[in-house]
Amino acid sequence: MKKIVDSKPFKIISTIIKGICILFAIIVLTIIGVQRFSNNRVNLFGIGIYTIITESMVPEYEVGDMIFAKVTDLEDLKVGDDVVYEGKVDTFKDKVITHRITEIDGENIQTRGINNDFDDPPIVYDQVYGKVVFKFTLLSIFSKLMNEPVLFYFIVFIPFSLLIFFDIVGMINDKKKLQEEIDEENEKIDKEEKIEEKEEDNNKEE
Repeated sequence: MKKIVDSKPFKIISTIIKGICILFAIIVLTIIGVQRFSNNRVNLFGIGIYTIITESMVPEYEVGDMIFAKVTDLEDLKVGDDVVYEGKVDTFKDKVITHRITEIDGENIQTRGINNDFDDPPIVYDQVYGKVVFKFTLLSIFSKLMNEPVLFYFIVFIPFSLLIFFDIVGMINDKKKLQEEIDEENEKIDKEEKIEEKEEDNNKEE
């Protein structure tokens, strides 16, 4: 009988990888959902998540980078901090901006994109959503891949498709292995029945 290679090690590795992929996908979808449905106005436990969409903060932040901004008291803000705020005037109106503080005067705050040659319209503390505390590199990479269809296809779609393929192969192997075990059990039962029949025939002859 043909021997089927044990697929348990493969199954364990496949399950771990799939679990990580699924968890990451859930996190990404949750973040994107919160961003879109709240228009970047909702934070979780004082932390907001935002996506950089312009080059005004290059090289600190690239387009597609995802950043975490923490709600921060006015007295804890200082010149040099990067803050996320809601614009109120001119071309900044109703836009969520991530720029660097260049001056603080009471509750009045002056900001500027480090890649810009001009200051932003002055803002007040109430417009500030939070201070940037972290750039999530992994999410940033995924976000950028989403904007590059070719890269997304080769780096995300193909590996995930292969993962599904290998999972199907594992299921087929498991099914074959189970069928072999059933066949072996049936053969064993047939042999036992033949032995019993033979013993019965011998007893009758005696």
